[in-house]
Formats: sequence, structure tokens, C-alpha cells
Amino acid sequence: MRNRTKILSNSRQATNKQEELPTAIRLASLRNELQTAQLELEIQTDELYMSALILEKERIKFADFFDLAPTGYFILDQLGKVIDANRIGLELLSVEKSKLLNQKLHSFVASAELKKFSHFLYGLGTANVRKEIEVELKQGNAAQRYVKMEGMAVYNTEAQLVNYYVTMTDMTSTKLEQQKLQVITERLGISLKASSTGTWSIDLSEGTVALDEFSLSLLELDADEFDNSLRQFLELVHPDDRNMVKAHLLSDSSQQEKIDIEFRIFTKNKKIKYFITKGHRFSTELQKQFSIGIILDITNRRQIDLAKQELEDEKQKLVLATTFKAQEDERQKISSALHDSICQLLYGIKLNLQGMHLGSETANELRVINQLLEQAIKETRELSYELTPSILRDFGFVEGIREMAQRLSSKNFHVSTKLREKANQLPTDIQLSVFRVIQELLNNCIKHANADKVEVLVCTENEWVTIIVKDNGKGFGGDVEALMAKGSGLRGIRNRISLLDGTLDFETGSSGTQITVCFKNDGHENIGIGLNN
Repeated sequence: MRNRTKILSNSRQATNKQEELPTAIRLASLRNELQTAQLELEIQTDELYMSALILEKERIKFADFFDLAPTGYFILDQLGKVIDANRIGLELLSVEKSKLLNQKLHSFVASAELKKFSHFLYGLGTANVRKEIEVELKQGNAAQRYVKMEGMAVYNTEAQLVNYYVTMTDMTSTKLEQQKLQVITERLGISLKASSTGTWSIDLSEGTVALDEFSLSLLELDADEFDNSLRQFLELVHPDDRNMVKAHLLSDSSQQEKIDIEFRIFTKNKKIKYFITKGHRFSTELQKQFSIGIILDITNRRQIDLAKQELEDEKQKLVLATTFKAQEDERQKISSALHDSICQLLYGIKLNLQGMHLGSETANELRVINQLLEQAIKETRELSYELTPSILRDFGFVEGIREMAQRLSSKNFHVSTKLREKANQLPTDIQLSVFRVIQELLNNCIKHANADKVEVLVCTENEWVTIIVKDNGKGFGGDVEALMAKGSGLRGIRNRISLLDGTLDFETGSSGTQITVCFKNDGHENIGIGLNN
């Protein structure tokens, strides 16, 4: 270009000088100028040809990229008419290029999606901003097709117009899978709701809990009240179950994959509900730990089970109460027979023997007979007392326990008592049950403990009755439950305590044994083993 400028400048200078020369010389000069101009035009033509070749190569390269791209490409005018489209775009619309050009892209969009598509084109405007949309295409009798469109406005400087460059990606398989997943999710949701079951997931790395809507309703939580923290979820769990739930939900997945637990929660209304949760743990490719599962409300089932158990317990108590009552009735009959019949006969024999005037030869024999009668009368009275402690009816509970302690005490075995007079206010059936428990415990001390001291404490305070029998013997030689299963005496004690809805605790060792019985004095009207008048 600099050479051409120099040539033109020299040519103009020569022309100015030649204006003064004769005509022939001027013509020769003009010829030279024309030759120079022709040379310049040829040079410019060559340059334009080379530029055209470069542009054509770039156009071919762009056309190849445009046509062979795996995504549909469209160039639209501002009215949505198709200016150009690539091969994939034509396949997505199932149309030939000749029939597509100058057609509005709207005509290929499903009727229900037209408003959304028009809003998409309008949103492109003239701004250099990308927009995207998912729409269903109109396919006639063909299967449904869903596509994702992305577009932006590009200013065409040559035509001084704005064109829309739009890409189109086939989303049919993804969309259909989403629809299937949605159907499955809805179906699962209906099934879970019908069975009072919700779903949950825990991000162990973040310590967060995700509960579905139905799980929130089962737990009686509002979505805006739950902050999705594991801490808040564990606060709902019953304190007695909290450590167990925490251990199962947060334990190392390498140690335990499956989750299957039953627990209780407190609702915001302080109501207890029962749940079963089942699930498992897994790790993602990013090494994050998750637990997922279902939660099932079993409150009604558990309440039915508890009611059945209570009914069974009541039935068992009724059987025990009836058995004890039959025993007490039979004991009273035998006691009455011993006291009113056999004892009286023995007394009569003794009196008759004492009134006889015999010689000295038979005096020693009569003394022996008299001692045997005394022993028989004593043992008969004790047996009658053991069968029916009439002292409870005649003098009250406290005196009955004191008299039993005094009667069982000996030179090598001492029974001390700490009793409150308030114990006499206990109902008569409870007095008899407590008397039998203490009687059996003291008999066990005599038979098995090798103790020489026993202390009996009976305390009644704030409607609670506490009985403590403590000895200084050798203690239990084995497992208490095993001994209780073998020994009828301990079983009888436990059965009587169960009728009182009480507890029986053992503390035993080489220095002695302490047995504590505790129950609430609420009448226990159904015990049915009261003293008969």
C-alpha cells in the first residue's frame, strides 16, 4: 500500500509538469499513468481474491462445525422465523431444511407450551444475555419429544438487524425418566402414607436430618419449626431411648450397615408416640456418609400390645389373688380346726391327767406325758398362728410383726424391728400380704443365711410403703434370678409383690443381704386376700 501511494504521488507531480509540455509528450505521459493504474488494480484484485479464499475457508470450517455439532443450532430473526438450522436441529424437528427456512419456530412447539416459548423469545430482546427453557415439541403422531433451548441475541452488523442464536438439546429420555420417577415417588408416597410411613435421611458429615412432609406430620412437627439438625431430632426422642437411637444412627457404617430400631418420642403436646425405623448407611463417591430409611408410626399397635399385656397381667394377678385367697381360706380352716378342736382336746387331756391321784410309781410317767402334751399344745398353737395370724386382726399390723420377731428370736438369732404406728392404717389385705412377705424373708434367713442378726424396717410415707429386711449372713450363693426360679419361697414373695405393683430389689454379699420392697398404697382393692373375721 505504501508503494502504491508513492507511485500515485509521483504520477501527480509528473502530470503537473507535463501540462507545460507539448501534446505528444502529454499523451505519452498519460499512457504511463494508465499503465500504472492498471497495475494497481491488478494488485488490489489479487489481494481481494486472497481475502475471499480465506473467508471461504473460514465459512466452510464454520459450516462444518455448525452442521456436524451434536446439538441443534438455529438462527432466528426477531419474529422467530428460521434463517438457518443445522442437521441435528432438523432431526429434532423431523423436517427438511427447505420446508423449515422462513417458517416460525413456534409452529413446531406444542400448543400448551406456546405461551412459555413466546415469553422466552421476548426475553432474549436485544441484550447479550443467555436465556434457557424446556418445552415439548409438536410431533404429530410421533412419540413425545422434550427439548432444552438456550439462546441469546446477536447484532448482525451487515444487515443491521438482531438475530437470535438458539441451541436445542434433546431432553426426552431425561424427561421421561423424571416422569417415571415422579410417578414412582407419588405411588410410593401414597403407599407410605396409607401405611403411616415416612422417609428420612441423615447427612452424617454435616449432622443434618431431612424429613419428608409425612414424617413431619407423624412427629407432629411444623416444617418452619424444624431446623433439620440432628440435635433437634434427638431432643424429641424419649430420654430412656435417646442413647440407643444415637448409637444406631451415628455408629460407624463399617461396623453396622442396617438400621432397625424401635423408640419413643415426646410430641410438642407431651404425648408419647412409638416408632419403628428401618434403613441403612452408605458412602458417596465424595466419601460423605449418609443414612436413609423409613419411619413407621406403631403407636396404636403398641397401645394395643400394652393393653393386652395389662389385661394379661390383670388376669395373672387375678389368678394369683385367687390362689392366695384359697390358701388363706384353707389355712384358716386348718388353723380353726387346730385351735378349736385339737388344742382343746389336748388341754382336756392335760387337765384330766392333772386331776388324777396316782401313786408314786406312776408319777414320773405322768410328768413325761405332761411334758409331751405341753410340747404338742405349743406346736399346735404355733402351727395355728403360722396358718392364720389372728394377732393382726386382734391387735393390728405393728403388734403382729413385733410378736413374730419376738417369737422367732432366740439365743443365737435376734430379730429387731423398726415400725411406724401409721402402718396399722394399711388395708387389711395389704397388711396380710406384707406380713406373709416378712414372714417368708425371716424364714429364709433362719434356713439359709446363717445369720444371727436380722433387722426389719417398715416405713409408710407419702402413700408409699417401704419394707427392708437386712441380715448379717453369708449372702446369696448364686444368681438371684436363678435362685428365684428354683425357690418357691422367693417366687411366692415376688408374686405377692406383683399383686401390689411393687418392686423387689436385692443387695447381697459376703457381709449380708438387704432386700427392699417398695409399692404404692393405693388401695389394691383387687388383691382379695384380706383377713376374715
